[in-house]
Amino acid sequence: MNLQIVSGRTGRVRQFDLRQPKILLVTALGVLLACGLVFAAGVQLGRIVAGPLDRAAVAREIERQRLDLSVVRSQMQGKVDALAARVGTLNAHLIRLDALGRRVTDLAGLDRGEFDFDQPPPAGGPEGEEFPAGSAQVPDLTAALETLESQLVDRQQQFAVLESLMSTRSLGERVLPGGWPIIGGWITSHFGHRSDPFTGRGAFHAGVDFTAPKGTKVIATGPGVVSFSGHKTGYGYVVEITHPTGYMTRYGHNSRNLVSEGQTVQKGEPIAIIGSTGRSTGTHVHFEVVRDGNTLNPMKYLSAP
Repeated sequence: MNLQIVSGRTGRVRQFDLRQPKILLVTALGVLLACGLVFAAGVQLGRIVAGPLDRAAVAREIERQRLDLSVVRSQMQGKVDALAARVGTLNAHLIRLDALGRRVTDLAGLDRGEFDFDQPPPAGGPEGEEFPAGSAQVPDLTAALETLESQLVDRQQQFAVLESLMSTRSLGERVLPGGWPIIGGWITSHFGHRSDPFTGRGAFHAGVDFTAPKGTKVIATGPGVVSFSGHKTGYGYVVEITHPTGYMTRYGHNSRNLVSEGQTVQKGEPIAIIGSTGRSTGTHVHFEVVRDGNTLNPMKYLSAP
């Protein structure tokens, strides 16, 4: 295969035999060089034209992300400020709660060592894996909230126990027998050893005797259920009341009983009329206090409210 090149000015014709290796190699290199020059020129031209456009787009994207980050940062700071305010409020409530707890403990006469509102609740345990920290402030607030929550739970438990103790004590004060079995009158014989009024010999007196004018009403010294109302040897007409705390009170020598067995009575409610029935030398009421089968000295209950 021959390649002919004609000169424009002289009209001279030159022939090249492409089948010769040297000529073919030179031709191929020339074509490749021309293509490379064209490609390089295109790339350079593209950079010249598109360079400013790319930098402007990148700048706009960076600015947009900067604004988004600013908004997120502002929102997060607002939340952190709200958490900080919440921690402060909870801490103020806890301080007031501790003060109230100390006051209630003192008023109730309880041991401060058992209900110590000045010390943080005990805590412990093996060292655990730490959570990855985000903001430098958020972990501090989280720890503060966890501490406050633990303290509030501890105080709540202590107040629940205090409430139970106070309720039990208040209930016990209401159901324990207390006060005199009559309104007015005076004591004529105490609990313990004395001279028997009939024989003059030494004898044990299991109650306290109260005298009052005839017709005086005998009253219950505490709430309970009438477990006996009738006549017993030595006591005459007697009323026995069983109280919720295991106590039993006995009122003897009545002229007449006003209640019947199984009846519920309240403290201060009339249960009989004072008299001198049974083994008695005069108008009075014989008052006994019994618990678990043991006769107790009523004197310690007479001053109870």
